[in-house]
Amino acid sequence: MVAAEGDPDFDFDTFSGENAKADDVIAAANTLPFIAPKRLIVVRDADKMSAEELGLLAEYAKNPSPVATLVLAASSIARNTRIYKAVDALGGVSEYAAPKKSELPGWVSKLFLAKGRTITRDGAETLVRAVGKDLRRLDSEADKVIAYAGEKQQLERADVEAVVVQSAPTSIFEFLDALGAREAASALALLGDLIDSGESLPGIQAMSLRHLRSLIGIVSLRDRGMSSGEAARALKLADWQYRNLARQAERFRAEELIEALRGAAEGDAKMKTSQGDPRLVFERWVVSVCDRSGHSVTGRA
Repeated sequence: MVAAEGDPDFDFDTFSGENAKADDVIAAANTLPFIAPKRLIVVRDADKMSAEELGLLAEYAKNPSPVATLVLAASSIARNTRIYKAVDALGGVSEYAAPKKSELPGWVSKLFLAKGRTITRDGAETLVRAVGKDLRRLDSEADKVIAYAGEKQQLERADVEAVVVQSAPTSIFEFLDALGAREAASALALLGDLIDSGESLPGIQAMSLRHLRSLIGIVSLRDRGMSSGEAARALKLADWQYRNLARQAERFRAEELIEALRGAAEGDAKMKTSQGDPRLVFERWVVSVCDRSGHSVTGRA
């Protein structure tokens, strides 16, 4: 609103909390506006400023400039800090909670509606799996999908895959989907991409075990005759998460999943005792999970 009233080239300043100095921020706030009624000063990542610098801003807040609006954007600032109390005393604290992971597909659907388009649930879920929970990037990728689709009003999974999946960096969820699909070649290629991009092998291993435990839970509840809705609630999964996992669970027998967990335990022991190259041990385990012949190689190096 403030920026819309003037020329952002003259009446707007932005700072990064990683290197911003309170004196510079205050000086910008005390500068008279050129065109707009007020200047707009934004400090991003304000929680990365030192306590001393934030203390100076708290002092400024006791007598702020009447011709400036100062915005401090932060991921988290404790309520007992001087800066929080100072801003709160002015009635200026606003908290915005990011949507939970299970809420992201719905958030994406609303995002497309705000942009004048609609997207199928499957398309929204595909975008979330490809991009993750970065809201800014989800917004950016949505614009790409819309630009690609042209005049098309109802967007689908194919529209998302044509634009986003090809350009998005490999995510752990792509690897887990390939593992659950028992596609060894794809899983190994994605694993290599993850490691090359800096993902830690222990982290990937932990997510893989969690994924297998979810599949075991689905198979177990399914064998008991529990409905998909009941099983999703019992496992604390969103409906779309359950559907994706249920499709993968159909490719396994319960004993195969249990054997995969045993193999993971063997592989983990080998990694911790330096019995073989950790990556090779894990790759062999991935192959054993994907193997459909019934002859598992577990985690042997």
